[in-house]
Amino acid sequence: MPWKRREFLGLASSGLLSSAWPALAQTEQADAIRAFSILLTGVHPSLPENALGSLIFAFLSQGVSLSLEVEFEEFAKHAQDGVHPVLTMLSDTASQNRTFVEVVPSTRNLMSKTGYFKARSLWNLRSDIDQLLPGSIAAAAQPAHFSTVSTNTIEGELRQDGLRTGGCTTVIYDAVDVSEREAVLGPAAVLMLPLKARLDLREAQKNMTSELFSQLGDGTVLALNIAELPIDPARAYEVGQRIASAVNRARLSGYLLPVLPREIYKRCCAFLPNHSRHYVVLQELPSETEAYNAMLAQARARLDVDCVTLVRGGERRADGTLLVETQDGEELRLGAPGLGSDGEAVEGPLFLADNVAPQRGDIRHPDAVFVHTAETVGKISAKVPAANGICLNYPTRIVDPAHELLLEARETLSADSLKPTPVGFDEAMIADARLAYEYLEQTEQHITGLALTVRKQINGKSFDNSEITMWDVGSLILGLLAAIELDLAPTETIYSRIRKIMKSLPVIKDGEAAYPPTLINVRDASIERHGFDACDFARLTSAVTRAAQHSPLADVCSELMKRWQITSLMQGGALNNILKTRIQSSYMSHCAHYQAQVLPFLGLENVRSPYREAFVGDTVADRTVSLLYAVDKIGVLPTEPLLLEYVELGPSAECAVLTDVFLGAMKHHFDQTGQLLAPSETPIDTAPWFVYQGFDLGHETRWNVSYRKGRDVYFDPVATSPYGIFSTKAAYLWYAVRPCDFTRKMLEMAQSRAQIDGLGMSSGLFLDGYGQIKNHADLNTNGIVLQALAHLKRRAR
Repeated sequence: MPWKRREFLGLASSGLLSSAWPALAQTEQADAIRAFSILLTGVHPSLPENALGSLIFAFLSQGVSLSLEVEFEEFAKHAQDGVHPVLTMLSDTASQNRTFVEVVPSTRNLMSKTGYFKARSLWNLRSDIDQLLPGSIAAAAQPAHFSTVSTNTIEGELRQDGLRTGGCTTVIYDAVDVSEREAVLGPAAVLMLPLKARLDLREAQKNMTSELFSQLGDGTVLALNIAELPIDPARAYEVGQRIASAVNRARLSGYLLPVLPREIYKRCCAFLPNHSRHYVVLQELPSETEAYNAMLAQARARLDVDCVTLVRGGERRADGTLLVETQDGEELRLGAPGLGSDGEAVEGPLFLADNVAPQRGDIRHPDAVFVHTAETVGKISAKVPAANGICLNYPTRIVDPAHELLLEARETLSADSLKPTPVGFDEAMIADARLAYEYLEQTEQHITGLALTVRKQINGKSFDNSEITMWDVGSLILGLLAAIELDLAPTETIYSRIRKIMKSLPVIKDGEAAYPPTLINVRDASIERHGFDACDFARLTSAVTRAAQHSPLADVCSELMKRWQITSLMQGGALNNILKTRIQSSYMSHCAHYQAQVLPFLGLENVRSPYREAFVGDTVADRTVSLLYAVDKIGVLPTEPLLLEYVELGPSAECAVLTDVFLGAMKHHFDQTGQLLAPSETPIDTAPWFVYQGFDLGHETRWNVSYRKGRDVYFDPVATSPYGIFSTKAAYLWYAVRPCDFTRKMLEMAQSRAQIDGLGMSSGLFLDGYGQIKNHADLNTNGIVLQALAHLKRRAR
């Protein structure tokens, strides 16, 4: 999918920042003249257009540029017939005076949105303007017309250097050149100007002095609220003359927001998000260019950023700034951003990298300067997140992980190896089914009908796990039902076992509630751990309600479900988990959507799903990106229960979208690394005994393994972890759900390496070499393999 740079709302480009605008020359030639922008706020539909026009003309007569903030949403309410006269006047004035007048659309809360929805907000804003001022955007050939978007301020929330969150922004925009509106978005960079003063007209006439400006710094935006503008045009002109004259007396040069000189941008604008700059302070710098470039490349590689400068020195001055020197002898001061007492520029705000804790996906200030001190480049410690921003105003695309995944999945899913292929059910699959059923049959406990959850064979001896969760009970029942479809045993034999299982399951009575326990013993169904797990219960419910569709099992299923009383465990539309020391909602989990699909079978209504609630928006892309943000907020996305929803219930819209993105990401990883993944939760035959694997959308490493050692939880990249596992059940599920050449590779890998004669299917393969977890099989894997094979048999009919 090709990327194309577009002008959006006449948005500024990097070329604009170095353009020779007439109004910029005086800053280069005159001392003591400081650059700033006047932003007129409070423009509302009831302002007389003649009075507002007179005010603007007063500024123009004094040679002072200005920008006007307009809330187009407000004007939309008052423009029932035709174009509002105030907007017509502003558009005409800005078109005729492009170097001196700018219309600034206002959109609230822009900076609180994630990257994709920043762009969507701007798209919607453009649509509003196009409706209210037909043709104005197309006519804005010069960048100074509609080139800035005001994001407003969040009162009381100040950054370290006094910069307010919000302010006036210039947006450089990347768009995808496709026919659909839904996928044309992706902001390149957002530059934020400091908005450090808000004055009304009365205050502006008194206080627009050099003393005021010296407190605010160069490159500042001064907001003047004109809501109380006199309605008499002559009086409005007089007010404008006073303010513009005060600007000129104070030797202040006003510019439009997007066209401040390049150097002003460089030291006074904040880039959002993560325009971090890195200075590496060394004892000596190479004098030869080739050696310096090699050392610079090494530093960039260690820090994983391009915006790196090697310097020497590091002297701390009396004013608190840090003085460093570049290879070519240029001295730089690092500290609080702005101008020092002697008028020299200070870059900042400054953070010493050794004192900065790494944070996920963000840094503490959008324009941070990090200083790394090291004896040699090889000893630099990269303790801060990689920058997503811009080095010296050069625009690059801000990475929005969710939008990137959406585009990546669309591109990858078009690959020939992911195109659907016809499904056949062959002799090899029948053999796999017999082997998986062998595990269920061999490990059956005759008193309860349950099965051992794990069996490991060493030198002919079996080492077994006899504790079972309700999730595994569900996998056992569903595996037995699949065995009927696969003709692996007499139907009545399997029915008899399922009845025995259901009659053996204990129920805990707890006040008004009655529910199955967290853990029981497979030999006698005694309770091993009290409590309630909502996700495991949903899996058991799916199994029992599916079994109830078989007439010979309907009565026993009905009796079991009558024993459960879980209505009192519902809170806020989700079941509560009952743990050892606390009660915890199951809503923020990847199992909550599966629960929302299953629990209505028990008569529960209004069960909430974080997937369903996030899957909203005007377009498919909006819904998908919002869903991906929700998934990332919950945590690592597992294969189960995502694919189990497919084979048991049929896919919901949310499930189908996530499956596409998950599959596309696995294929992308394979294309990049050659490593074939099949991640899932898996028991292993060594400490830590059980690992969780899945798709980690928001991290730089998308595929991670998590596990516990004692009370500590560890996260490792799956590609390098000794606990990275190719899951057998995931391989069968992926081929059952999305049969194609790529998932066929996964299936064939499992078929060729995961079989254990006389025992069942192995839990999985170690990713390092794809060697089998030897002689180690588990109930959940073999039950799900049977489900997947039964699903394939149905598809092949």
